[in-house]
Amino acid sequence: MILKDLKMKLGKNSKIIANHIDIHESVEIGDNVHIHCDTIKIDEFSKIGNDVKINCKSFEAGSWLFMWDRVEIGRGGCKGPNSNVKIGNHVGIFEGTIINPSESVEIGDDVGIGAEVMIWTHGAWLDVTQGFPSDFGPVKIGNNVWLPARCIVLPNVTIGDDSVIGIGSIINKDIPSGCLAAGSPCKVIKENCYPKELNNEELQKKVLEITNNWCKLHRDKCIEDALVSYSIEGIITLKQLNQNLNQTFITKYDVIKKTMTGYSDEVSEDLRDYLRREGIKIYTDKPFESIKPEWL
Repeated sequence: MILKDLKMKLGKNSKIIANHIDIHESVEIGDNVHIHCDTIKIDEFSKIGNDVKINCKSFEAGSWLFMWDRVEIGRGGCKGPNSNVKIGNHVGIFEGTIINPSESVEIGDDVGIGAEVMIWTHGAWLDVTQGFPSDFGPVKIGNNVWLPARCIVLPNVTIGDDSVIGIGSIINKDIPSGCLAAGSPCKVIKENCYPKELNNEELQKKVLEITNNWCKLHRDKCIEDALVSYSIEGIITLKQLNQNLNQTFITKYDVIKKTMTGYSDEVSEDLRDYLRREGIKIYTDKPFESIKPEWL
């Protein structure tokens, strides 16, 4: 076992057992997390919740992984040569999800995996010499995929880039890129429908709806003297007036290029986090943070 000082935040009763450990110092790991791998690598600004179990040969995650409580990566004989999990950047994996890496599991960038999803790379129990079925094989999920709550992915399945799956679907065959698919078993409903480029009017309507809803939270969050405007170039402008300094601080958010420039404080970060709620994710050198409402 290779041991070295880990600077990342490790919660109570959590432990990592591995021969090769490469975890960025900005990573946060919650309480009661048990990780047992030969090799583990987690990049910057990633966060793992409480009561998580990771048990496989190798686990690799890119930056900004958000893995919430009670996720389990393991089950079903995860000591084999292909028991490898590789996760891209900006991936969310939510409560109670099970990922079984008897064979390899690969998840691309910007993928969302909803609560209580199951991903299986093996299915076997009864004696194959008596004609009973067994199925072993990898699972690959492309970039920019939404796999919502209680979906089940079976072995030997590839889900293409830019695809959206309906809630509670059972995916037992490959899903092409850019489609909407749903059902048990999962079937393609619409082809070549994602991503869709919005015109200026559609984009403005979407963004104004989001920013107007954010402004409705100002009283609960004690936000004062903050004004928001939008230009057809895809730029949100936040102006904050500081009465004491008689000065205006400006932050700009480009919803097309996904950048944030200008003044940064808890209010501007709160708006960045609120945009994330609608999938407009702007990644900087800071984790997403919101101001808690007064009633909390």
